[in-house]
Amino acid sequence: MLANWRVAGLVFLGGAIGSMLRHVVHDWVASYFQFPTSEIISLGVINLIGSYFLGLTIRHPLFLTDNRQAFFGYGVAGGFTTMSAITYFIVVEDLTSDIALMLFSAVVCFALGWHQGRRAAKKKGVR
Repeated sequence: MLANWRVAGLVFLGGAIGSMLRHVVHDWVASYFQFPTSEIISLGVINLIGSYFLGLTIRHPLFLTDNRQAFFGYGVAGGFTTMSAITYFIVVEDLTSDIALMLFSAVVCFALGWHQGRRAAKKKGVR
């Protein structure tokens, strides 16, 4: 039972850190663009980075323990990405080509991260 609380705490802590990182990246991207454009660009940048990192944490040998998966994968990557914001844009503005491209790109970035993690696992002989 204690292990479940430990994992929940790691997910919570990782989510808090991921959310703070998302805010920092959003402010950094927003400093380069005007308001309406900055929202969609920062949303795309955040979700592409987060999707890649999530794919990497699933297969890379560095993240194979349950505690590391909970902290980095579910916590940091989950708190960093904002897929719910994409859902909001779809509801408000319908599925535009920008949002569809962002969704497709997020899947591609996840696959790239997963593949890179798999290659690192093969190098270390981890299955």
